[in-house]
Amino acid sequence: MAKKIKKKVQAKKTIRKSSSKVDQWLKRESVHQRKALENASRHFDKNDALTVHHLEAIYGQESSFGLLRRKRGMKGAAGDFQLERTTATRMGLSANKENDQRFDIDDASAASAKYLKTLDDIFSKKKKLGQGIQSIPIKNKSERIKFVIAAFNGGEGRIALAQRLAQKDGKAPDSWSVVSEYLRKAGASAAKVNEIKNYVEDVTKNSDEFSHKSKADSSVKNKKPKKESLSPKGGHWITKSGRHILIGD
Repeated sequence: MAKKIKKKVQAKKTIRKSSSKVDQWLKRESVHQRKALENASRHFDKNDALTVHHLEAIYGQESSFGLLRRKRGMKGAAGDFQLERTTATRMGLSANKENDQRFDIDDASAASAKYLKTLDDIFSKKKKLGQGIQSIPIKNKSERIKFVIAAFNGGEGRIALAQRLAQKDGKAPDSWSVVSEYLRKAGASAAKVNEIKNYVEDVTKNSDEFSHKSKADSSVKNKKPKKESLSPKGGHWITKSGRHILIGD
């Protein structure tokens, strides 16, 4: 009898130890963080497969929900979503030592959502990216999101070049499992290739887990903006300094 009780205790300990990263991140997620991510997801629409849970997964992957943010004003990746300064400014944020909006969850999540949506647009149609590189359209939204996640980590130019190289070899340029094998030829180091592949796999897996465990409302992207009583009839969303806000028409 004593042995059975001991086994049950050990089993419970094993279950406790096996909590996932998503479980750990959700314990850390504040209401403010969740609302910021939900609000940012309004940048997504019916034409993409992106949801607030992808933002949660990327937020966790990049800074463990705000724990690992690095230094303000850095040229490289920093802040809640580890955006590089050039990407942050491209998405409308200030990224200097005096005012680095990459460290504001509202600003950072909105900019990251904008960037993800920009990437989804790039891989939904032919898009010139410079240096003679052009993206190849991916009609399947669920497959396209893998390219979007990969580009968030490795850059859209590198992913589009890998598409072209796959197509040149007669392979499917709209299949991530195929295109990911051309990342090395597209100029990524062996270490970076592994990083991109693992990033896509982890974010995809974790976003699915978030969809089953998180309190975040994934339907927010499909909801019309709430009309404030002080606003005139009508209204639409704009992004100002990386923040998604409702203004009256």
